Amino acid sequence: MCATFSDDDVGKPVENDLGEDVGVVVAVEGAVAHVRPDPAVVGSIKSSLGWDKAAEETRTLDRASVREITDGAIRLDGTLPDRTDSTADTSSERDEFVD
Repeated sequence: MCATFSDDDVGKPVENDLGEDVGVVVAVEGAVAHVRPDPAVVGSIKSSLGWDKAAEETRTLDRASVREITDGAIRLDGTLPDRTDSTADTSSERDEFVD
Protein backbone atom coordinates (compact mmCIF):
# COMPACT_ATOMS: atom_id res chain seq x y z
CA MET A 1 0.00 0.00 0.00
CA CYS A 2 1.25 3.48 -0.80
CA ALA A 3 0.67 6.03 1.90
CA THR A 4 0.58 9.81 1.63
CA PHE A 5 2.72 11.79 4.05
CA SER A 6 1.57 15.08 5.54
CA ASP A 7 2.93 17.66 7.97
CA ASP A 8 0.81 15.94 10.65
CA ASP A 9 3.20 12.97 10.46
CA VAL A 10 6.12 14.97 11.89
CA GLY A 11 6.84 13.64 15.38
CA LYS A 12 5.14 10.28 14.82
CA PRO A 13 7.01 7.12 15.72
CA VAL A 14 7.95 4.76 12.90
CA GLU A 15 7.46 1.05 13.54
CA ASN A 16 8.96 -1.88 11.63
CA ASP A 17 6.90 -4.87 10.53
CA LEU A 18 7.35 -6.43 14.00
CA GLY A 19 5.78 -3.40 15.72
CA GLU A 20 9.09 -2.18 17.17
CA ASP A 21 9.84 1.56 17.23
CA VAL A 22 12.73 2.22 14.84
CA GLY A 23 12.64 6.02 14.62
CA VAL A 24 10.62 9.20 14.48
CA VAL A 25 9.57 11.41 11.56
CA VAL A 26 11.45 14.72 11.70
CA ALA A 27 10.37 16.23 8.36
CA VAL A 28 8.11 15.62 5.38
CA GLU A 29 8.97 16.79 1.87
CA GLY A 30 6.45 15.82 -0.78
CA ALA A 31 6.43 12.05 -1.26
CA VAL A 32 9.18 11.33 1.29
CA ALA A 33 9.49 11.47 5.05
CA HIS A 34 12.79 12.00 6.82
CA VAL A 35 13.16 9.68 9.81
CA ARG A 36 15.69 9.97 12.61
CA PRO A 37 16.53 6.41 13.72
CA ASP A 38 15.78 5.54 17.34
CA PRO A 39 18.73 6.94 19.29
CA ALA A 40 18.42 4.27 21.97
CA VAL A 41 19.34 1.62 19.42
CA VAL A 42 21.46 3.39 16.84
CA GLY A 43 23.01 6.26 18.81
CA SER A 44 24.71 4.18 21.47
CA ILE A 45 26.35 1.91 18.91
CA LYS A 46 27.57 4.75 16.71
CA SER A 47 28.78 6.76 19.69
CA SER A 48 30.77 3.81 21.01
CA LEU A 49 32.47 3.56 17.61
CA GLY A 50 33.27 7.28 17.58
CA TRP A 51 30.72 8.00 14.85
CA ASP A 52 28.94 10.81 16.70
CA LYS A 53 28.12 12.71 13.49
CA ALA A 54 26.33 9.64 12.14
CA ALA A 55 23.73 9.98 14.90
CA GLU A 56 22.64 13.25 13.23
CA GLU A 57 21.70 11.49 9.96
CA THR A 58 18.14 10.82 8.92
CA ARG A 59 16.76 8.05 6.75
CA THR A 60 14.67 8.77 3.68
CA LEU A 61 11.38 6.91 3.74
CA ASP A 62 9.30 6.72 0.58
CA ARG A 63 5.61 5.88 0.37
CA ALA A 64 6.21 2.40 -1.07
CA SER A 65 7.94 1.31 2.19
CA VAL A 66 4.89 2.13 4.33
CA ARG A 67 2.15 -0.37 5.13
CA GLU A 68 -0.11 2.16 6.87
CA ILE A 69 -0.23 5.55 8.52
CA THR A 70 -2.39 5.85 11.61
CA ASP A 71 -3.02 8.70 14.04
CA GLY A 72 -0.37 7.23 16.34
CA ALA A 73 2.35 5.76 14.12
CA ILE A 74 3.74 5.03 10.69
CA ARG A 75 3.98 1.28 10.13
CA LEU A 76 6.49 -0.12 7.65
CA ASP A 77 6.20 -3.16 5.41
CA GLY A 78 9.67 -4.25 6.55
CA THR A 79 12.53 -2.38 8.18
CA LEU A 80 13.73 1.21 8.01
CA PRO A 81 15.50 1.75 4.65
CA ASP A 82 19.26 2.32 4.61
CA ARG A 83 19.10 5.48 2.47
CA THR A 84 20.54 8.32 4.57
CA ASP A 85 20.50 12.09 4.38
CA SER A 86 23.20 13.99 6.24
CA THR A 87 21.71 16.78 8.35
CA ALA A 88 24.98 17.56 10.07
CA ASP A 89 26.50 21.00 9.53
CA THR A 90 30.14 20.37 8.74
CA SER A 91 31.05 24.00 7.98
CA SER A 92 32.15 24.60 11.59
CA GLU A 93 34.54 21.65 11.35
CA ARG A 94 36.14 23.13 8.24
CA ASP A 95 36.61 26.49 9.99
CA GLU A 96 38.68 24.81 12.71
CA PHE A 97 41.37 23.88 10.20
CA VAL A 98 41.62 27.25 8.45
CA ASP A 99 44.61 29.39 9.55
